[in-house]
Amino acid sequence: MTDSTKVQIVIPVHNRREITRGCLDRLVEVGIPRWAGVIVVDDGSTDGTGDMIRCLHAWARVVKGDGSLWWTGAIEAGMRAAIEAGADCIVWLNDDSLPDLGAIETVVEGARSSQGICGGVCRGTDGNPVAYAGGLMKGTWPKALQVQDLEGKREIDVTWLHGNLVAIPEAVWRRCGLPDARHMPHTLADISYTHGAHQIGIPVQILTQAKALAAANDSASYWSWLDPRLSGGDLLRGLWQLKVWWYAPGIIWFQLHHFGARGAVSLGILLAKLLLLAAAKAVTPARWLQGLKK
Repeated sequence: MTDSTKVQIVIPVHNRREITRGCLDRLVEVGIPRWAGVIVVDDGSTDGTGDMIRCLHAWARVVKGDGSLWWTGAIEAGMRAAIEAGADCIVWLNDDSLPDLGAIETVVEGARSSQGICGGVCRGTDGNPVAYAGGLMKGTWPKALQVQDLEGKREIDVTWLHGNLVAIPEAVWRRCGLPDARHMPHTLADISYTHGAHQIGIPVQILTQAKALAAANDSASYWSWLDPRLSGGDLLRGLWQLKVWWYAPGIIWFQLHHFGARGAVSLGILLAKLLLLAAAKAVTPARWLQGLKK
């Protein structure tokens, strides 16, 4: 891997200067700039992220956004820039994911060999051995693999991947196109793209030797609906909040696009649960819901 135009790493960022700096520092530590290009898509950061990159990591190419790209739009813009630069393999890397030595090489080599999508395993900063990787579908909803599912295996066939550390060869984007920023602007977009590839017969794999460190997302966008920190109003408002996993336009498109009539049934069940739980939260003491969550 000597031609740095052939592998391009796309990192979407927004107002996380020190996290972005840590990621770029890590790429230098593991020798990435010697053999791969790096494209940072800075989506309208106002915290000095751009100045930091210019001063400390001028080797990285910056593509600017206006703050409206979100994850998918930033990934799409970065992939377009990578393709224009002559890439034959593109790596998605979140700026809060710090790859181990050799991790990016492993997913790139796996993707080139299989002509499919290969992802790594991100262990959590809190000691969780699997914060992000991938998994299968339980009905029409994604279910992540756990550490026991990964033990003793080097390659695991899955039906979707988290987008924290993922390699995509040219053959995939020529068949699948680029991620759909219009319908899946943020949450579930990585799962939708990789699952869509699986549905048309493209291999999707977790390579357990490709490891990284990542902080698991503990924002309200990912909390259980039973979490007492979420009120009934929070649940209903989440239907229109783009970063929340149950953002209505996103899950509607995800279910209908990938599963058709089965997806429509799943959506109906999900909406009924949400409405019932929102009503219950209005009259139920939070400590009872905490007990249900446990």
